[in-house]
Amino acid sequence: MTNEDGAEHWSLPMPGRVKVNTDAAVFEDTTCFSYAFVARDQEGVLIEARSRCSFGRPDPELAEAMGIREALTWIKNFSYANVTVESDCLQVVQAIRSSFLCYSYLGRVIKECRVLLASLESKSIKLIFVKRYANNVAHYLAKHNCSIADRRWRVGDIHPELHYVLLNDLSNE
Repeated sequence: MTNEDGAEHWSLPMPGRVKVNTDAAVFEDTTCFSYAFVARDQEGVLIEARSRCSFGRPDPELAEAMGIREALTWIKNFSYANVTVESDCLQVVQAIRSSFLCYSYLGRVIKECRVLLASLESKSIKLIFVKRYANNVAHYLAKHNCSIADRRWRVGDIHPELHYVLLNDLSNE
């Protein structure tokens, strides 16, 4: 772990940075899982949030890695710089940071995350571990959107419950 890891509460990104929180959920009573990310600017204003629900029952670590990969792909596609990506899955954060090779589907997704991070190296992208409570909005989206295959939210396109969760994060900051 680094000095930046382990935050217990969500906080605003440093001035000039964007913060992207990621999370995933595997639903035991169905054969689906979801992952989500939420990107906010230095004032905590929503830039974009996405969730994706898929069929299958992967290990939670695989679902978490898929969520991080989705967030990194979004960062790359929109040419964002100065981004902090936060995940509450320590095992996946450590796996992405390490050079250990794993020959499994999880290992392939971890490798894709490493390649994405390397391609963004000049853009000051950081991946850090935070505790679950510091990841509330992404957790909410991952847990509550299993019935919607793919969803994207932007400012002005937020349903009231998501708006409440976002505001609650800011008030706890």
